[in-house]
Parts: sequence; C-alpha cells; structure tokens
Amino acid sequence: MNIDLEDKHVVVTGGTGSLGKAVVELLLEAGATCTIPLHDPNEVDGFPYSSDDRIQILKGFDLANEEQTEYLYREAANNFGSVWGSIHTAGGFGMGKIEDTGLDEFMQLFNINTLTCYNCCRVAIQHMRESGQGGRIVNVAARPALEPRQGKGMSAYATSKTAVAALTQALAEEVVSDNILINAVAPSIIDTKPNREAMSGSNFEKWPKPEQIARQMLFLVSPANEVTRGSVVTVYGKS
Repeated sequence: MNIDLEDKHVVVTGGTGSLGKAVVELLLEAGATCTIPLHDPNEVDGFPYSSDDRIQILKGFDLANEEQTEYLYREAANNFGSVWGSIHTAGGFGMGKIEDTGLDEFMQLFNINTLTCYNCCRVAIQHMRESGQGGRIVNVAARPALEPRQGKGMSAYATSKTAVAALTQALAEEVVSDNILINAVAPSIIDTKPNREAMSGSNFEKWPKPEQIARQMLFLVSPANEVTRGSVVTVYGKS
C-alpha cells in the first residue's frame, strides 16, 4: 500500500532512538513533516535526519511534565502547522524482581513509559480537536501488556506498559467521534544493538526489526487507516 502523508505533521517522541528513527525515515518517505522532542540534547548525535528541512528538533523537553508537554505541542504547531499524528516511541525498559525494585525504580518506569504517553495523548487530542481535521495517535505497549506472565522478573516494566495498552483502548472510545483514531503496537524483543548485546545467546533472526514495526505504525498513523482503533497490534516477529 502506498501511504501518502503529504502536508501531514506528525510528532514523534523518542524519534532519535532505534524504533523512532525507523518511523521518522518512513514518515519522511511518505511526505510528512516531523517534530521530534528531545530531553537530552545529546540524543541528536548521529541522527541522520537532523538537517532535513521537514524535521524540527525541539530540545530540553521532559514529557513527564504536563506544562512542558503543552508547550512542546504549541511550538510544534506554530512552526509546522496543525498536528495530524502523534507517535509515542519514547520509553524505557527495566528488569528486576519485585523485592529488588523499589518505589523509585517503579516510578521511573511509570513516568517514562506511562506518564509521557498520557501527557502526549492528552495534548495531541486537544490540538487535533481544535484543528477539526481529526488525527491519528500510535502508542507503544509491549508483549507483557497483553501476556502478563511474560512480565516475570520485570513486573514494574510490565505494569507500566499494561497501562499504556489500557490508555490506548479507553481513549480510542473517547475520541472516535472526533475522527481521532488511537492504536498501539506491542513488540516482543526488538532487534536492536543494545538488545543483542544484552541477550547475546538469543536467536536474533526471530526478533522483529525496527523497520518492520515502523511499517505497521506508518499505516496506523496515516489517513489510509480509516477503521482501526483501540487495537494493540502484536508485532512479535517469530519470537
């Protein structure tokens, strides 16, 4: 399917990461303009699209902060026009048995996975409603969000991603009358260099590649997606 995002503005959180970078590449190929917020300015190092005139990188934003998230979307819209899509790849992973995972560690994962997603969904929806053109939102859950037993030894992480899945489904019902369709993808282990290094004895060929997941997300954020909402799409590869 040929995805056309000409004249569409998409915010991509975590856009310089392994999955986010693959998403941005496909968005640019489809004709979109992209806003990428960064918390750490050094995240832009090595990012291949930083000089593209259809990319704006806004630095110094903590998406767990409500006011900063609101300011981000205002700046994005002021510079690149109304927001059609918002894709939320920002997040983090953490292992640890529950007796070794204190409240600080739990809240860190909750903030980076759940709270950032909530803030971005909330503000993106406000902008999409104001534009009157509808829009698309794509979140990133994880396999343990759908199969909680997969969260053994990582219960804090599994809880934070389960909340993302629930948020996706609840909001999808709330905003469908505004022509805003919200979905999520749920990867297993993504085939990235850090994951390979952390699990060196695994069969990497079975893991989904960032570009494979990105293709699913591209469809979900596009106007070509006319009916899919409230789905948490499994992107497990062969793992």
